[in-house]
Amino acid sequence: EDGTASDLGKSLVKTLSSPIPAMVDARHLEVVNEIINETGDDKGNIMPNDKVLLVVEDDLRFGKIMIDKAHENDLKVVVATSYSEVFSLVNTYNPLAVTLDVKLPDNSGWKVLDLFKNDLNFRHIPVYLISGEENRALAYKRGARNFLLKPLKGEDLNFLFSDIEKFKDKKPRNLLVIEDNEADCSGIVKMLENDWVKITVAETGEKALKIMRRKSFDSVVLDYMLPDMTGSELLKKMSSLKSQQLTPLVVYSARDFTDQEMGQLKQTARNVIMKDVRSLDQLLEETTLNLHINHKDLPVQQRKLIENIYLKEDLLAGKNILIVDDDVRNLFALTTAFERHNINAVTAESGHEAIGILNGRSDIDMVLMDIMMPEMDGYETTQKIRRENKNSTLPIIAVTAKAMKGDRQKCIEAGASDYITKPVKIDQLLSLMRIWLYR
Repeated sequence: EDGTASDLGKSLVKTLSSPIPAMVDARHLEVVNEIINETGDDKGNIMPNDKVLLVVEDDLRFGKIMIDKAHENDLKVVVATSYSEVFSLVNTYNPLAVTLDVKLPDNSGWKVLDLFKNDLNFRHIPVYLISGEENRALAYKRGARNFLLKPLKGEDLNFLFSDIEKFKDKKPRNLLVIEDNEADCSGIVKMLENDWVKITVAETGEKALKIMRRKSFDSVVLDYMLPDMTGSELLKKMSSLKSQQLTPLVVYSARDFTDQEMGQLKQTARNVIMKDVRSLDQLLEETTLNLHINHKDLPVQQRKLIENIYLKEDLLAGKNILIVDDDVRNLFALTTAFERHNINAVTAESGHEAIGILNGRSDIDMVLMDIMMPEMDGYETTQKIRRENKNSTLPIIAVTAKAMKGDRQKCIEAGASDYITKPVKIDQLLSLMRIWLYR
C-alpha cells in the first residue's frame, strides 16, 4: 500500500523477467496483462501466421465480447479505442478484417472508413461498420463490407464472424457482367479476368435476373442500355432480389445520363463509369476495390494499371512536404520515396532553416520534424513554428529515433500533430500523412 510508483515498476520488471511457478502461471499472467493492456486483447500474443481481427471500439465491455467471440472462431484480436491508434495497428498486425464503431471519442468512424477505402494498402480489407443508428445504405455506398446495428444480438455476432471466416478464403470472387455489346463484353472480360475473379456474363436483363435468382455475386457490372429493358427497370427488379440487395454495383455505360438519372444512380451504384478509351482501366480499379482484392495479389500488368490510377488520384499527390532532418541520408531516402508518389519534397537541415522556409512560403502542406537535431531540436523548432507562424492547422509529424513511453505526449505538448518512430516505414508514414491531410 505504501510502495511508490517506482517500486511498483521495479516489481513488475522483476515479475516479468522471473520464472513463474506453474501453479500460479495463468492467474499471475492475467494480472500482469491487465495492468499493461487495458483492452485485454492479444497485442502481446500474436505470431506471424495468426489470423488477426482489428476491433475499433472505445466501449471496452463490447470490446471484450468481440474478443471472446473471435477467440471462439480461432481469431486473434487487437483493439483500437481511438482514431489515432487505428492505422498504426493496421500496419503492425495486417488484420484480415475490421469491425468499426461509428462513434469514436476523437473522430468519426465514417472518416476512418473513407481513409481505409482511399489507401491502396488497406482498401482491400473488409470493414464491418457498427452503429447505433440505421445508416446501412450509406455504409455500403462508402465501401463497407457489411453493416450491423447496435445493440448486436447473438445471431448478429454469429453472422458477422461467419462472413469474416467465409470471405477471407473465398477464391475466386464472383462477378456478374450485364452487357449486350459483344466487343465491349470481350474487352471487359479480358481486362478483369484473373485467378481472383470468376466472371459470369448476361447479355439481357431477363437473363441477368434468372442467373441472380439462383446464384449470389460479390459485385455486378451493368451496362445501362440493354435490348430488353431499361437500366432503371432492371435495377428495380434487382432490388427485389434479397440475395442481391447489398451487392456492390458499378454502372458502366456510354449513355448520356440526365441529372435526374445520375441522382438516382448515386443512390444505388457504388460508381458510374462512362465508356471511353481509358475507362477499362478505371473499371478494373473499381472492381478490384469492390471485390476486396489486394492489388498486390493481381498479375503484374493489372497491378501496375491500378497503381498508376491511384498515384494520380492520391490525396498526397502534388502536396508540398517540408522535411526537417540534419542527416542528409534521411533527407535523400524520404525525397526519393516521395518522388514515386508525386509528392513535392522541400528539405531543411536545421530548425532555423525550416523556420526560414515557412516564413518565406505559404504553400507548405505538412512538416516532418526530426526531433534529435543539434542546436535547436525538434521540440523547440515545433514550438517556434506554432508561436511565430501562428499556424495552428499546419500538420507537423514528429519523427524520432526513440520509442519511450511518454515521447508521443511530449511531442504533442510541443505542438506536433502526431508522432512516428525511426526507422520509418514508408507505407506507415504515408498512411499517417494521409490522415492529417484528410482532416
